[in-house]
Amino acid sequence: MHETVERLHPIALLESFSGGEFSRSYLFEDLETIVQAHTTDQVMAVFREVEQAVSRGRHAAGYVAYEAAGGLNPELPRGTCGDQPLIWFGIFRTRRPCDATTGAETNDGQTASPPELEISRQEYARALEKIREHIARGETYQVNFTTRQRFRVRGDQFALYRRLCRNQRAPFCAWLDTGSHRIISASPELFFSLKDRLLTMKPMKGTAPRHPLADDDQRRREELAASPKERAENLMIVDLVRNDLSRIADIGSVAVPALFQVESYPTVHQMTSTVTARLKPEARLVDIFQALFPCGSVTGAPKRRTMEIIHDLERSPRGAYCGAIGFVSPGGEATFSVAIRTAIVESTTGLGVMGIGSGITWDSNPEAEFRECLDKSAFLTGHAMDFGLIESLRWDAQGYLLLERHLKRLEQSAARFGYPFSRRELLDRLVELERSLTGVHKVRVLLTSAGDLMLEQQEIDDTAAERPTLLVALASQRSDPSDPLLYHKTTRRSRYDNELQARPECAEVILLNQRGELTEGCTTNLVLQRGEELLTPALHCGLLPGTLREELLQLGALREAILTPIDLETCDAFWLINSVRGWKKGQLLKNC
Repeated sequence: MHETVERLHPIALLESFSGGEFSRSYLFEDLETIVQAHTTDQVMAVFREVEQAVSRGRHAAGYVAYEAAGGLNPELPRGTCGDQPLIWFGIFRTRRPCDATTGAETNDGQTASPPELEISRQEYARALEKIREHIARGETYQVNFTTRQRFRVRGDQFALYRRLCRNQRAPFCAWLDTGSHRIISASPELFFSLKDRLLTMKPMKGTAPRHPLADDDQRRREELAASPKERAENLMIVDLVRNDLSRIADIGSVAVPALFQVESYPTVHQMTSTVTARLKPEARLVDIFQALFPCGSVTGAPKRRTMEIIHDLERSPRGAYCGAIGFVSPGGEATFSVAIRTAIVESTTGLGVMGIGSGITWDSNPEAEFRECLDKSAFLTGHAMDFGLIESLRWDAQGYLLLERHLKRLEQSAARFGYPFSRRELLDRLVELERSLTGVHKVRVLLTSAGDLMLEQQEIDDTAAERPTLLVALASQRSDPSDPLLYHKTTRRSRYDNELQARPECAEVILLNQRGELTEGCTTNLVLQRGEELLTPALHCGLLPGTLREELLQLGALREAILTPIDLETCDAFWLINSVRGWKKGQLLKNC
């Protein structure tokens, strides 16, 4: 059960990429030993060793696999994780605070292959039908059914960890190197936090995918918060957690200070509730795990019978996924996450496995639940958050044009991607900059993923009496309207730059989506005149909501419409507009 090793790379790194009461980042150093269990018979002994080490002033960081539950409670199913430990903890002499947001960017050509599900859509539907049969017999109310996706990492595995953390902005990120495997986690869910005998849990149950449009995304968030189905499932788990906590809590101390709160992450909205309790003075770490593990949000209710159903239906062990990852330190301090959004990667081969799942009830729709699983898995292959957010403002003697619209758009984009943003700081910087400006300038604002602001200014020639007509071509590539980056102004501009470079004879290229609908120019919004009416492509076609476009829509000067290349060829006239350069008349290149 012991292992003593020396390594040059991080063994245990627990980081938080979002704010919050439990957001702490620690690097564990000066490894003394490793304690681990490969069978359920060894589980209790490892917990005792962890407790003894912490009593000697050491820090323990590691994981408890889902299948370790059988070693904590003989009533729960017993299982193994193949060649991986059921429990793995490094015992460290030093716990050093660190700042997750300033970690070095790593790339090293790292890629993860598209994940492949171990179960087909039809097999998934059959498993859900069996769960419904168990529910009909009164054996369970809800089953958190999971499956596995397999993939391969090429390149630096630590770079994959960094990318997932920055993408998810999760409060409980973890990198654990056990030697044979790397545990890579970007979990949004707190299992429990313990400090000064106050134990807090935040079970998470209820999911809705993010929408690329801000208004529709807010609507989905509100629908999730109000959904009777999601509330019922969440409350079911809250009741289970309250019951578990009562076994180790002072009488009357279990409370639910927050119910049905919605937290937003880059790919999904999640519903969470908060349950607290005052721990009995005699309760130890192992008592906490015996009472609470696994978290009810990853099992269902009632826990024992539901875990038996899970054991029968799931094809492969969960391992660290759906277990717990965290640390224990002297003074009765401990924090563990529920290990969702978690991948396990073989150190030498790069072969990886990631679990995904959802809570199944009598009313669950197999197709909707299958889609929810895929939504949750998007965190592995989603956009790397290695881009900045941009605003380009026009400044003249009257000040910054459409300033409030620019501020609002940047604020919304920062919130969508989890970038820190201070409106006050930007306003102060803009006021300071304009003291040195004369004439007409383009002011470029860049917000980095770490929340840093950079301002640049460039004088522009705005004196030409005649504004030349812009020669325009249609783009060769088609965009996907579901891509969230289309709706935000970012430094990720290769698609636009490539189109412009491919047509050097043109001043602008008009883009189209996969449905063949016009969207926008590479640096402008599009306006078509048809009789007395001015039309612009509808936002949901996939385009940037330009500030001048939004102003004209609010004034009633423009109307949104679905427009095609035929509309462009047959319109009375068309313009390319933005807030810096204003209106430029366009001319379509023949045979483009």
